[in-house]
Amino acid sequence: MKQVLKFAAALCVALVLVMGVRAVAFSLCRVPSDIGRELRRGDRVWVNKLARTANFSRGDIVVFDTSGTPPCISLYSRDEAIGCVVAVPGDTITVAGRRYRIPFRCCDRCGCDDCCLYLVDTGHGCRLVHKHQIVGRGRRFL
Repeated sequence: MKQVLKFAAALCVALVLVMGVRAVAFSLCRVPSDIGRELRRGDRVWVNKLARTANFSRGDIVVFDTSGTPPCISLYSRDEAIGCVVAVPGDTITVAGRRYRIPFRCCDRCGCDDCCLYLVDTGHGCRLVHKHQIVGRGRRFL
């Protein structure tokens, strides 16, 4: 009986540890639709949530929160999307024949260092994503 209790306690501790690491540091996501040339529908992406404050460059895979609020610690969120960074702050894009520049700062009122926007291809079109919405950097998982 003692061995069963020890096993159950060890299993519970391991389960809590895995859930904690998944909520704070790493998780896996499945790609809902084709994105660019490298990600296909059904591919799995390894998400490093610790890299959410890094500077991203063109071609990086990012997971971002679509609800508009800064990401919080959660085990699963239906408001997350996967995309590939198409344009970074300072790039010029053309939309319907008009040229626009992705700003380095989202507004003049914000004083934070990482207040910028990225143009992200989600497979269903491109959208501007605020750096505060980014949950983490993704890598294709084999």
